[in-house]
Amino acid sequence: MGPAHFGIALAARPIAPKAPLWVLLIAGNMLDFLCFAFMAVGIENMGVNQADFSHGIRILTPPSLTWSHGLFMSLIWSVLAAVLAYLIFRDKRTSAILGSVIFSHWLLDFIVHPPYLPLFLSGSPAVGLGLWGSGPGLIFSAVLDLGLLIGGIIVYRTWRRRK
Repeated sequence: MGPAHFGIALAARPIAPKAPLWVLLIAGNMLDFLCFAFMAVGIENMGVNQADFSHGIRILTPPSLTWSHGLFMSLIWSVLAAVLAYLIFRDKRTSAILGSVIFSHWLLDFIVHPPYLPLFLSGSPAVGLGLWGSGPGLIFSAVLDLGLLIGGIIVYRTWRRRK
């Protein structure tokens, strides 16, 4: 649940005004909520990591995040949420934005996570650009997170003032 996911949700509010802000904020972090639920029932695990500012995050035992953070399942969750949003809001734009906000989580995670995000299901190739894998990369990802959060706040506040 990085700040960037909240920033994307805040920035999406002006283009999905029918969706309450709390719904967008949940959508931005939905994959993490699913991950927590799947870990609670033993379907997924976070693995073992070691982190420090000189080496970044090193994966000692890889996590299993197939059902919450895999590319294929992220697309499935996004589409399911978009369909549910359409049934609730009866607005194609709102449903598309909600689905996109959920999928944006995977895109942001792809940039920072090491290559353990599966493309399909268990045993499929895993991807991730691994920005967290070095000290400078870890610091840059924190700056990116904060930048996206601040940008989202600015977009949201500007929209609220004009409204």
